[in-house]
Amino acid sequence: MVQKRHSDPGFTAPRPKGLFHHAEPPLSSFPIQSVRIDWDRLIAKRQTVLDTIDAMPAYLLKPEVVALLDAEKHPTYRLIIDLMWTTGARVSEVLALSPNSFIDDGYDFGVILKTLKQRPGRPSKASLSRSPKRYVPIADHPLQDRIQSYLYAHKSQKNERIFPMARQTVNRHIYALVERVGGSPFAISAHTFRHSFAIHLLLHGRPLKYVSQLLGHRSVDSTEIYTNVLTVDGAHFLDGVDFH
Repeated sequence: MVQKRHSDPGFTAPRPKGLFHHAEPPLSSFPIQSVRIDWDRLIAKRQTVLDTIDAMPAYLLKPEVVALLDAEKHPTYRLIIDLMWTTGARVSEVLALSPNSFIDDGYDFGVILKTLKQRPGRPSKASLSRSPKRYVPIADHPLQDRIQSYLYAHKSQKNERIFPMARQTVNRHIYALVERVGGSPFAISAHTFRHSFAIHLLLHGRPLKYVSQLLGHRSVDSTEIYTNVLTVDGAHFLDGVDFH
């Protein structure tokens, strides 16, 4: 049900498909191979960010999102939340997905999102037809498997929406999920996961321009608000500066 696209065999070999073929870890050309993040410190600093940065949206950090995903037992809602968290998609963009939206070319797995602004209800056919598209890779293999399993189990038509519900339904479910795990000091909605995705990538040193493209922003200026998470924790700049 996922679209398969084949490349020229003269180029780099695709991912091995056989169960017993050992997959060598892929070589990465990106200069930042790994980062160490003090999640507890960032969580403690978050309220300062929200209190001091105008128009800063509320956001979650990885341990909090993972805890919510673990608490969500409904496979449909878990997949919706996971897609918003791992692709930065708006809830309206996730609700517009069909089996044809997912691409596996043998090298990479990803999703084509139709860039849709938040509007009440389901996306209209008119808005779907005129919306620009963007491709977002999905590198998480367990999530790839869940997507494939979900598509197989539901047997949707190629162009049929796989999540036939309204945005408000998703938000009501998220509100109930948050209450079930003990509540939150700020409101959490579907859009919170989009903000959290952007911040998660920036914390891992990914370029602002690339994050902006993945979010479907027309201008990188719209994405810059998220960089405040990187700059608010600046006490170390005063280390060694004596005033008395």
